Amino acid sequence: MIMIKLEEALEIISKSSVELLGVERLLLENSLNGVLAEDVFTDMDFPSFNKSAMDGYAIQKIEIDKKLRVLEFIPAGKKPEKTIVSGTCSKIMTGAMLPHGADMVVMQEDVVVDGDFISVENLNSKSNILKQGEDLKVGSLLLKKGTHIKPVHIGLLASIGITEPLVYKQPVVSVFSTGNELVSPHQKPEPPKIRNSNSVQLVSLSNSMGAKTHNLEQVDDNMDLIFDTVKKALAVSDIVVLTGGASVGDYDFTADVFDRLKAETHFTRLAIQPGKPVLFATVEGKYLFGLSGNPVSSFVQFQLLVKPLLNSLVGKEAGEKIFKLPISIHKKRKKSERMLFFPIRINEKMEAEPIDYHGSAHLNAYQIADGMASFPMGINELKKGDIVDVRPI
Repeated sequence: MIMIKLEEALEIISKSSVELLGVERLLLENSLNGVLAEDVFTDMDFPSFNKSAMDGYAIQKIEIDKKLRVLEFIPAGKKPEKTIVSGTCSKIMTGAMLPHGADMVVMQEDVVVDGDFISVENLNSKSNILKQGEDLKVGSLLLKKGTHIKPVHIGLLASIGITEPLVYKQPVVSVFSTGNELVSPHQKPEPPKIRNSNSVQLVSLSNSMGAKTHNLEQVDDNMDLIFDTVKKALAVSDIVVLTGGASVGDYDFTADVFDRLKAETHFTRLAIQPGKPVLFATVEGKYLFGLSGNPVSSFVQFQLLVKPLLNSLVGKEAGEKIFKLPISIHKKRKKSERMLFFPIRINEKMEAEPIDYHGSAHLNAYQIADGMASFPMGINELKKGDIVDVRPI
């Protein structure tokens, strides 16, 4: 197959992932990183009653210049027992219900206390009242279908009594690496062996998006072993991701395995750097990725390709965020036939500042990165201040 552009690859993936995976209700505490499958509406006003925004005294504003007798103390959660009438006030805490008759809360710093009486020193004090329904009225749209549930959304759902939100079912992702040279991360390798960092990295990336994952770790470079592993993974997964074997070497079996599975392979080479050899295939409604064995390349390939598929399968509303930022330095490259991705930090001037990066084996460079910037195809030089696309990571 010919080398295709990233935009073409994303279009192919988008057209292949039109079917969502169904919906389910999850306990609220288990719904983090899920995606709402329905609009959520408020079941009451917010605030649900007039409340004090300050610790202070509830009064009638017209009597701010008078000496007022304190009727009662109103902490948060206690219903007021007294009505504020002429010559009276009540001590009130932040978040407490405003008593009838009051239309103002004077914060305690503006008040002089004399036994059971107060006098207001600052006659220009603000009202300090949060009025019923000023944030949201009952029946208002609180969260839209397609919202990616973050911690703040957990709090909002709890505030309206949604304890089992309806969410899209998350994809099940199986990940494994191929290669005779690999050992598990807990082993110290002897040359020429290396630790398998790819599997755990890709599992972590999938987990961060809410997917359910199986880490199958490592499989030797053997056609039958790889075929059997992929076949078993497909039986319990929506997506199977394997790394290594995506190129055309003697031990690169991924393309042959996909053919043997009778999968339809949509592309095998992508005009990106790093990560040119990458396979995407579909079979019986399941998705197959053959990523590079290089940890940086597979990291970039996941961000560019697998991440959009995961979002699409759960009906996530927002697409990929790409920020336009000026590059902080002058940057050149020799070849421009591919789209080059490199790690950057966002500095105090809101510029994309390239990180010292030694190429596709330099995973350590990404540990301090805020995102990846891209060198467009056909461009050999970026001048300081030129606008670049930055994808957060």
